[in-house]
Amino acid sequence: MAKVTGPLMSMSASGKLGEAIVFFTWKGLNVVRQWVSPSNPQTTSQGDRRIIIGGTGRAAAEIVVDSAFHQQLIDLELIPNGQTKQSYMVKYILDNYLLNATSYSTELAAIKANAVSDDWATAANTLDVLEFDLDYATIAPYDKRLGLYLMAKAAIALDFTGTPYSIGLSTWTATQINLFVSDLTLP
Repeated sequence: MAKVTGPLMSMSASGKLGEAIVFFTWKGLNVVRQWVSPSNPQTTSQGDRRIIIGGTGRAAAEIVVDSAFHQQLIDLELIPNGQTKQSYMVKYILDNYLLNATSYSTELAAIKANAVSDDWATAANTLDVLEFDLDYATIAPYDKRLGLYLMAKAAIALDFTGTPYSIGLSTWTATQINLFVSDLTLP
C-alpha cells in the first residue's frame, strides 16, 4: 500500500477512481491501493455451511460469562488461548456433530423427534434464540432447538459435572432442560 501526500493534487482524496484504484484514510494517513471487488457468490454449499455455522454461533452466544456453564468450561480447561467460550463451543459442535449437510439433517431430525422437543423449543424461546435461514441454502433452516440440544450433548461428552450432565441426554425431561438453561445464564 502506497502512502501519498496530496493525492490528485489535493490534500486529501477518498473513493474509487474507475475500476483501478481507491483512495482512503488509514490510521491518519492518506493512502491509495488497487481496487478489489469483494466476492460473495452465495452458492448453495456456502449457504448450507453458513446456516450450520451461523445457527450454532447464535445458540452458543447464549452462554453468559461467569455462568455455571462458562465456569465448567474454565474448570475443565477446555478453552484454548485465543479462543472465546463461544468460538470453542461452535468449533467443538462443528467438529463432532455438524460435519456436513448430511450430519446436520440427522441432528435436526433427532431434535424434532425428541420426546421433549417442545421443552427444547420453550428453552430456546426463554433465551430468545431464533431460527436461522438463508434463501440460497438447500438445507432446512437452523431450528432454534438444535443449538441448545447440541450444546447439552457437547457438555455431556466434555465430562461436565453435576446435574443435569450426569444424566443421559436421551432421558432428559423439562426439569433437566430448565437446569441446563439456568446454567447458561447468571444465577
